[in-house]
Amino acid sequence: MDTLDAARTDQKRTLTLAASSGVTRTDVSNRMGGYSNFNTENRFRYYQQLSVCTPHVSTSLNKLALSLVKGMHFDGKYKSTVENFERWAKRVNFVEQAQTLARLLCRDGTYIAVPEGQPENMVLKPLYMPAVCIWPKGFDPNPGQNTLLTPPAEKIVANEGMNFNGVKEESQEISRVVYGTYNAWDSVQKDVKGRDTWGLYGASMLDPIELSIRNLLNVNQGYVSFVQKYGNGRYVINFELLEQLVEKELISIEDAQQAIDDWLENHKNLKQNEDIVGAGLSVVPIDATGTLDVLAFKKSLETDIQIGLLQTPLSMGDTKGSTYAAGYVSEADRMVVLEGMQKFVQNILQQAINRRLEMLNKPDDSVWIEFEELSRPQMEARDVLEWYNSGVLTREQLLYWGGFPQEGE
Repeated sequence: MDTLDAARTDQKRTLTLAASSGVTRTDVSNRMGGYSNFNTENRFRYYQQLSVCTPHVSTSLNKLALSLVKGMHFDGKYKSTVENFERWAKRVNFVEQAQTLARLLCRDGTYIAVPEGQPENMVLKPLYMPAVCIWPKGFDPNPGQNTLLTPPAEKIVANEGMNFNGVKEESQEISRVVYGTYNAWDSVQKDVKGRDTWGLYGASMLDPIELSIRNLLNVNQGYVSFVQKYGNGRYVINFELLEQLVEKELISIEDAQQAIDDWLENHKNLKQNEDIVGAGLSVVPIDATGTLDVLAFKKSLETDIQIGLLQTPLSMGDTKGSTYAAGYVSEADRMVVLEGMQKFVQNILQQAINRRLEMLNKPDDSVWIEFEELSRPQMEARDVLEWYNSGVLTREQLLYWGGFPQEGE
């Protein structure tokens, strides 16, 4: 064994020990708020469930995916090939497939799809990640040794170890699928078989906000239960008259307590739109803006989720307390970050483009995908007209900017 191999062996041994002592989740229950049956064992199934349990996650993921593929179009070395790809993209709704890629990459951290069909109808079929394992080169699952699995990836295995009721194990060479990750080297990831991996699977954007999602669902359910208690909120009822009678020793404490119990028994089933009427008592409702501001805490959890998915309260429709200047700076910064993520999506999509080029007997990378520059400032009409009048822009470019059909179309 040479020095490099020995170093790699020591590194795997060290990382395996580090992986076994990583941060663990203290609350692994399968109930959150008004939902139950969360699968906290299979992390990919868990991501799927988290992404649809609140609009703050689902809407943020959808907006993120739509932003990442905004203005997608083809470019290339040969005009005829580019036109071929444009016709194909419309036929198979390739934009929607690109949006799905962006959304699944952000949600799962890993995207794996199989190109299916002939060149004229080729589509990307994403694999069901809760049933998929990635095997590195030379990996043998039979010994079951506790080793850290690291790249290079060699095989994609679905339904590993299963062969009953029509479900059987299937494998595919990594070179035959479209495969991409997001921040794969950030931390050790568990595969669906519980094996430690590093660099094979990407990091889900839901991991850092999982606790915030769980707390938000619990707060929502707790608040609903709070206001639905007997059809109203909770009350602090002070029996002032009884208090005075006890102080003057006109009645005993036992008699006062019995009177309170009798009153509570008669009013325990107070329904919606019914009032508490009495003499010698004061009723103070307990609401969400008392000493424990539930609404402010709920708002902070929603903000955590939005920030974790590269959204802002402003981009999610909350303009309260925001100025135009602050909103502009925030959005400009967010667009720069999204453009960086666009490169991940672009590189993964290029694998699919090259697969179709291969089917057409065309050279790799002779067609590629471009996206609209998200951080580009919005041009006003007067600026565009000035550029047109000075000859910087053509008439066709001016019409395209204004959203009008080109001449002859």
